[in-house]
Amino acid sequence: MDLTFERGDPLRPKGHALVYFRVSTEPDKVYATYVITLPIKADLAKYVPPFLASSLGGLPLDNFTAFAMPPMPEPVEGHEELERLSRLRDDDLVHASDMFSYDLPRMMEAVTEAVQAYAQLWADSTSQGVAAPGLDTAEEATPIPEAEDDDSSYQVNDVLFSLMSESDKLAELSRFMGKLRFAVEGKDQETAEEACQEITTLAKHLPGEFQLANLLSVAKDTSPKSSKLAQLYLERCFRLSAQDFSSVQNLEAEIQDISSQE
Repeated sequence: MDLTFERGDPLRPKGHALVYFRVSTEPDKVYATYVITLPIKADLAKYVPPFLASSLGGLPLDNFTAFAMPPMPEPVEGHEELERLSRLRDDDLVHASDMFSYDLPRMMEAVTEAVQAYAQLWADSTSQGVAAPGLDTAEEATPIPEAEDDDSSYQVNDVLFSLMSESDKLAELSRFMGKLRFAVEGKDQETAEEACQEITTLAKHLPGEFQLANLLSVAKDTSPKSSKLAQLYLERCFRLSAQDFSSVQNLEAEIQDISSQE
């Protein structure tokens, strides 16, 4: 399948793209999905019970490198909305193909083809140099500069967090907090900074009322007071998510009381 990049560079794809389709019999509609390429090849066979594997069709469980979510393109508000989202999220915006009519099996097949085509562009861009426009083919192409590992990791996390449910995000927050506290107590500055960056990235995908900035501030301190406050702030996040506002008020009162202590 030929992909048309309306935003982004096919020679240097970002690894995540809004991919859309049009249907000739529905000229006013745009159908879209979100394609992600993984920086690490995954063997899903290790995580999927054998009795469920058959229900996943032809999904390459032992070589899982890219996927689309949703797996079927869904109608969106329009092309302008896709343009706005792609700019906001710094995604590639890609037109995959046009179809005569909305044919479910063909749409599913088209999404699979688009994922494969985009993943191949990504693989090509990371495995070889790319010649600049107008460069003589006899000259050696300049290799693509490699992004710093940390930046790439946080960009991938940013995409994954956007696809998670709130409960999954809070589970990640708990994991990052454990990592941060362990690093702070062990005076591992590099790991502590990494955990802080992960929490900062995650915070963009949670409501401001969760007060992750306050949580992060006290979590960096090794004092017993700060340790207790970090625990309370984290518990407050879970209570807010569960809409247990009575417990939230009690936790806020306890946080205020401990914060006022010398």
